[in-house]
Amino acid sequence: MLGWCIYGGAVLFIFGALIYPFGIRPLLIDRRLRSVGVVAMGECLGASWSEDRVAERFLFETESGDVAYYRTPLRDGRVADDGEIVEIIYDPRAPSRRARTKREMAQKSPAYFPLWGGLALFALLHIFFYKLFI
Repeated sequence: MLGWCIYGGAVLFIFGALIYPFGIRPLLIDRRLRSVGVVAMGECLGASWSEDRVAERFLFETESGDVAYYRTPLRDGRVADDGEIVEIIYDPRAPSRRARTKREMAQKSPAYFPLWGGLALFALLHIFFYKLFI
C-alpha cells in the first residue's frame, strides 16, 4: 500500500510540477490564441536577463481600450528590441494572462521538451515501480 502511495505522489508531482505548467498549459494557450486571438500592436518596454536567457515586457492596448502588459517566458533570444512595435495576439477574455507576440507564435513552442520529458519520466517511473512491486 505504501508503494502505491509513493507511486501516486510521484505521478502527481511530475504532472503538477512539470507536465502541466510547462508542457500542456502553454500549448493550450497557443491553441486558444490561434482560434480566438485578437491582434494588437504592442511596444517592447525592455528585457530582463536571467543568466543567458531573456524575458521581455510588452505594453499593448486591447480593442476595448484597456492597457495590458505581457511578459514573455524566459527564452534563448530576444523577440524584439527595446521600443520596437510588434504584433501581439491576445485572448480578449484575459489579455494580460494569455498573449503572445506574432513572432513567438511563428516559432516552434518550447513546451514540447517538458511535455515529452515528463511523459518519459512517467514511463520510467512506471517501469521502475512495475519491476519493484511485481
